[in-house]
Amino acid sequence: MRLIFIRHGDPDYANDNLTEKGKREVALLTERICKWKNITAFYTSPMGRAKATGKPSIEKLNRTATEFKWLQEFYYPTKYPEDYEDKSLAGKEARTWDIMPELYFSDKDFFDKDKWADTKYMQGGRIKEHYNEVCNGIDSLLAEYGYNRNEKGFYNVANPVPNRNWKDPVEKYHLTSVKSDYPEEKTLVFFCHLGVMFAIIAHLTGLSPMQLWQGFYIAPTSVTILNSEERIEGQGWFRVERMGDTNHLTNGGEQISSSGYFADVFREI
Repeated sequence: MRLIFIRHGDPDYANDNLTEKGKREVALLTERICKWKNITAFYTSPMGRAKATGKPSIEKLNRTATEFKWLQEFYYPTKYPEDYEDKSLAGKEARTWDIMPELYFSDKDFFDKDKWADTKYMQGGRIKEHYNEVCNGIDSLLAEYGYNRNEKGFYNVANPVPNRNWKDPVEKYHLTSVKSDYPEEKTLVFFCHLGVMFAIIAHLTGLSPMQLWQGFYIAPTSVTILNSEERIEGQGWFRVERMGDTNHLTNGGEQISSSGYFADVFREI
């Protein structure tokens, strides 16, 4: 099972749409997507900028996309604690993925996948509830394809694709992957947002989403790929194969956007 997450193009947040730059990015992205083979299904956030990003490729391929509310941006607010050291921020509303380092590094539970949502900061909003909505959403979708999350946190695979590693494993790290040779391999493409994407990836890989929200950046129209490693028959675990790939922009002569980043991106063109 392959999952491809695409962040929306350079955003016009005021109108929930794309900037002119974003439209140029999407044109290059569309060329890239239309070369992909065996896409099983497309899914999209209900927000305008995500739908505008996916629409050209979906129409060009004569396909449709399923819209899920849980794929919308994870923009749910919380509040800085009233006793926060910086009194200019104390009690003020903020986003889960936009806090200052003094707070982030002051609570070790932010780094714990089972405790981060119960921290004092997150209790300032309905964060745990909304995070569970996202986790339940992706798990319900994966279950439709035979990937059922078990109590240990990985996935039981109902109809595993044959893999020669089950019977004849290669020693150490050079396992032979043949999954892509099989037409049964499923590939799902999601058009969504940085915040919700990192929430999903954290859930699938067993991380606290705070580590992704605070420590990683992916640019508009970037491509992030997860694939299920199935080294034991009937068991699956998702692993990041590629993160924030913007080759279509660089190859197309379009500068990478720094939208959502509090620094300037590395310029290659």
